[in-house]
Amino acid sequence: MFKIHYFLFIVLLIFSCNSDKYNSKKYNFTYSNMIIDSNTIIDSVIYKTYLPHKIFLDSILNKNITFSPKFIEKSKPESELSNWIADVCYNFIENKYNIDFCLLNFGGIRSSMPYGNITIRDIYEIMPFENKLVIVQLSYNNFKILLEYLNEINGQPISGLKININNNIISHNLSQNTSYKILTSDYLSSGGDNMFFLKDSISFINTEYKIRDVLIDYCINYDTLEYKLDQRFYNEKNN
Repeated sequence: MFKIHYFLFIVLLIFSCNSDKYNSKKYNFTYSNMIIDSNTIIDSVIYKTYLPHKIFLDSILNKNITFSPKFIEKSKPESELSNWIADVCYNFIENKYNIDFCLLNFGGIRSSMPYGNITIRDIYEIMPFENKLVIVQLSYNNFKILLEYLNEINGQPISGLKININNNIISHNLSQNTSYKILTSDYLSSGGDNMFFLKDSISFINTEYKIRDVLIDYCINYDTLEYKLDQRFYNEKNN
């Protein structure tokens, strides 16, 4: 998997200094706040120090890895972007583990997919977090709670699962089981986005794959992205 590590060089440089020299009581000096904006004078020493690292990171992040045939952005209850992210994760893990469906979170998608050449930086902007993919096994009762939750909040990114909501009667496309194995993120499995039902799992597997790395790896292997809307949340009267 493709991995990049950001080093907060300037922050480390500042805080690595001896803190005693900034003790105002000891040295009896005064200080004031300074606004940092486009008019701030660049410190040439710091600039020359971090510039090689910036050039190196830019050479990686600005690399073209695939092509997007159109601009897409997230929306509820589903969107081409959220479907694409969930599908990529589901298909990648399905080849390695036995899972029933994938559930991610709308709030974790932080940017849109632009039209044209897509860079590694674009994927970082879409998925900036370090969240890993995990597999939780839920009882049937907790699975029903999950479906009710998705109905209440008008959807989340899903793959492998389709939900029919008609007058608050919820049905789905999965076989009736006593439990379900769900691919999700470590953030959600710990109760993030009020998905507390995911914490009450029968079993838990940490795949150690970061969501962002899975997306980057997919882009590197496909020269053009494909998107779809296929009514993963729909309203249809039962026969």
